[in-house]
Amino acid sequence: MNTVVRSWSAWFVASCCLLLQFAIQIQPSAMIPSLEADFSLDAEALGVLTSGYFVTYLICQMPIGWLLDRHGPRLVLTLSMAVTFLGMLWFGLSESFTSATSARVFLGVCGAPAFAAAALVAVRWFPARRFALMLGLTESFTLIGGLLVALILPPLDLRFGRFGSSSLLCIAAMILGILCWTFIRDRPERSMATSDSEHSNAWSGAADSVSATLSQPRLWIAAVHGGLFFTIVGAFGGLWGGPFLRARLDVSFEEANRVLSLLFLSGAIGAPILGLIATRIRWRGPILIVASLGCALFSSLLVLARLPEGAVLFLLFGLGFFTAGFALDLAYVRDLVTERMQGFAMGTANLILGIIAGPLMLMMIAETLEGTGLDGAVTASNASFEQIRTSLIWFVGGLILTVPLGLLLVRMMRRVHPES
Repeated sequence: MNTVVRSWSAWFVASCCLLLQFAIQIQPSAMIPSLEADFSLDAEALGVLTSGYFVTYLICQMPIGWLLDRHGPRLVLTLSMAVTFLGMLWFGLSESFTSATSARVFLGVCGAPAFAAAALVAVRWFPARRFALMLGLTESFTLIGGLLVALILPPLDLRFGRFGSSSLLCIAAMILGILCWTFIRDRPERSMATSDSEHSNAWSGAADSVSATLSQPRLWIAAVHGGLFFTIVGAFGGLWGGPFLRARLDVSFEEANRVLSLLFLSGAIGAPILGLIATRIRWRGPILIVASLGCALFSSLLVLARLPEGAVLFLLFGLGFFTAGFALDLAYVRDLVTERMQGFAMGTANLILGIIAGPLMLMMIAETLEGTGLDGAVTASNASFEQIRTSLIWFVGGLILTVPLGLLLVRMMRRVHPES
């Protein structure tokens, strides 16, 4: 197998693992009615069940980055898929809220390597100038996972229950584990990244240790900025978008999930387009600002304005399209470290990003929604449009914050790439 075929094969399999990880991450959003029926969940308990995945997923990011740098993506991803099979089986067979939440916590460990491993494969197997494009293509796989969850899992869950829908993900994990070991190699014989003149090592200040990486303020700002972007698919697409659209459009949960799939579809389209534009370093800053402005404007109109259904669909499409701006934040992170610290840097950035997009935003929305219930428990199924809109103020505020943070980040990153 020649280098080109091997590089694309490794990237494709690693990206499919990321697709599966994201599908598992947002799985509860596609089965809200059955989860509420099985475990009698209110809004807060549903937020806890969904956030349980993120707890260990995030805790594991730094050690996973360290393991990837030392043992490579092949072994780590193969083991990840093996334990994911067991975790999905556990979740599908759970008969109590405690057991289901514990299974979600365990699945967070299983899925922890997916993003950093896919990013590391892109770093090692493709030229540095293409990293933003490859990350955009990888992000497309993530959002295709969200699209498949929104379209396939609700009817599957309705017909076969939680075990039936979970079994499909079990089979996918088993197949991907075999493919990881077969097709992924840790690095080419001659690193394509290091031969590229645009590699981050060309910057004299690139961090080459754990302490130097963690002391980079640009890494923290880029990760926070990317986390706010990712709340679009992590918190809104991953849980609260379904209840919002159900109440906003007065439709069933199944129909709301079909509408929500537009968010993931547009993200899958936008990610490679923004990544392709960002292959020119001097264009990254303007594109990042445009994406920030787009997300701030579209989220504000979607949640706060009373618009016809056609406008809602347009805003969903635009919001999903610009979500991929977070890949530009991670392209900046790559430029801040040397080759041997790239796995750790990506894991660290994903930790910060995930805290914001996952448990922090999810629970702020859930707590606010719970607080609107004056006459009893509020659930995702019985909450009114006004209650959900009030709770989503956190979501809108976070995306508005991307604009000043993006301007600050672009200004700071000019020191890394003065030509930008």
